[in-house]
Amino acid sequence: MTHEPSAVALESPESDMTYQEAMEYLDAFVNYEQRRDPKAMREVKLERMRRLCQRLGDPQRRFRSIVVTGTNGKGSVCAMLYAMLRESDLRAGLYTSPHLEHVRERICVSTSASERLASSRTPEAPALLDRTHGTDWIPESEFAAIITQLKPVLEHMRREVPEQPPTYFEVLTAMAFVYFNQRQVDVAILEVGMGGRLDATNVVEQAVSVITPVDLDHTEILGTTQEEIAVEKAGIIKPRQSVISAAQLDGVLRILREACETQGAPLYVFGEDFTARIHHHDLEGSQVSITGLRGIYESLTIPLIGRHQAQNAALAIAAFEALSDFGIPYQLVERGLTQVEWLGRLELVHDTPLVFMDGAHNPQAASVLADTLKELCPGRKIHLLVGVSSDKSVEDIGQHLGPLVISATCTKSRQPRALEPTMLAKRLAPFCADVHVMSEAADAYTYLLNAVSPQDVIVVTGSLFLVGELRAAIRRPQMKPRRPIAVAAAEGKGAAVAA
Repeated sequence: MTHEPSAVALESPESDMTYQEAMEYLDAFVNYEQRRDPKAMREVKLERMRRLCQRLGDPQRRFRSIVVTGTNGKGSVCAMLYAMLRESDLRAGLYTSPHLEHVRERICVSTSASERLASSRTPEAPALLDRTHGTDWIPESEFAAIITQLKPVLEHMRREVPEQPPTYFEVLTAMAFVYFNQRQVDVAILEVGMGGRLDATNVVEQAVSVITPVDLDHTEILGTTQEEIAVEKAGIIKPRQSVISAAQLDGVLRILREACETQGAPLYVFGEDFTARIHHHDLEGSQVSITGLRGIYESLTIPLIGRHQAQNAALAIAAFEALSDFGIPYQLVERGLTQVEWLGRLELVHDTPLVFMDGAHNPQAASVLADTLKELCPGRKIHLLVGVSSDKSVEDIGQHLGPLVISATCTKSRQPRALEPTMLAKRLAPFCADVHVMSEAADAYTYLLNAVSPQDVIVVTGSLFLVGELRAAIRRPQMKPRRPIAVAAAEGKGAAVAA
C-alpha cells in the first residue's frame, strides 16, 4: 500500500501548544461521556464530522479500516485484532473509547513485526521489542502538535455554527485519523463510540464491519428495544464490505441481514459461518480452537478471563480473514492472541484475596460477570464494590450479581454522571442483604482489601470510570496491595490462585 500523507487544509498556528494546553483546549469541547444530554445527542448529525474531515483533507481515506460496533465486547475484539495485526508486517492503528486512565490510551499505533526485527540490531532495540503498557499510545508531543494543527479548523467551525460546534469525541476521532495518516498506518481498527449510524467513526469507508452482541444500553438515545438499537448498529454497514456478526437475538439478526442485503454486503455469523470451542477456562484465561472463514486455529491461548472471549476471538479472526486476500498464518494468530491485553474487563489485579475489576454496566455484561464468578469462584465469599453512572439500571446489575455476593459497598467515581452512593445503596438493597456506603472509592477499596478474608473475592464493577480511577489509585505507594499478582508470578506461584 502506497502512502502519501494527505494535504491538510490548516492555517499555520502562531505557536505549538504544550500537552497541558492541548488537554485544556480539548476539555473545553462538549463531552457527552461526562455529561449526558440525550436530546442533544439524538440531534447530532454526521454531516458535521464529514465537514471536519473534509477540511482536514479527509485523512480517514488514507488507510484501510475495520469498524467494530455492538453493545458489549467491542473493546476486546479491537484489542485482539490489534494484537494480531501487531505481529504482522502491517502497521496498525487502534482507536477505542472511553479511556481508563489516560486519554492517550485511545489512540495507538504499532510498529510492524519486521520493523521490530530490524530494530533488534540497533541500540534502541529494547524500546521496540519489549512491549509495556502505554508503549503504543500517541506521545504527548504528537498529541499536542495535532491539537495545535486542528485548532484553526475547529475555531472556524465554531464561528460558522456557534450553537453546534464539534464535540470532544468528534475532535478526538479526527485527531486519530490525522495521526494514523501521519504515521502511515496500513490498517486502523476503530471502535464505535455509541450506536453506529451517527457515530463520528462512521465517516470511514471500512473494508470490514464487526458487530458484537447487541443488547440494551444507552436506551434513552439509541432506542428501548434490541431491534431499535440494532438499526443504529446496522447503520455502519456499507456496500462492498464484509460484515462479521456475533450470535444475535433473532430480531437483531433479522435487521442485520436486511441491512446487508440492502447494501450488497456479505454477512458472516458466529455459530453458522465460523465457530469456537473452549478446551479449558480458568483464572489465567482460556485455551480455545477456532474454525474461521478460511482456516482452523487449534489450541490458542487467550489471556483474558471469561468464556465470552472465545466468541470475541472468533470475531477478530474472522474479521482479519475477511480483510486478508491470502489467509492468516497460524503463528501470527497464536502470537497475537497470546499477547492481547484489555484492561478493566474481568481483569484480575490481586490474588490474595482475589480482586477482579470489570466495567460491567448493563444487563448483558452483568450476566457475563455473574456466570464467570459462578464458574471460577465456587464456594468463595464475594464482596461487591460498586459504582454506577446515573443513567444505568442498578436493578439489572442487582438481579444478576446480588444473589452471588455476601456484601455490597456502594461508592462513586469522580465522573459527573456518577450516581450518589446513598441512592445506589437504596436501589441495590432489595437484591443484597448487606449493603454499605463509602463515598471515597479509594478508601472503600483499601478497607475491603484489608477487611475480607484472604480466601474471599472482591469485585469492583458497575462503571469503567470507577475501574479506571481505582487502577490508577492502587499504583500509588500508600495503597500497595498486600500481595500483587506480579509478585506471586515472580515467585513462581502463578498469576492467580485457582478457585
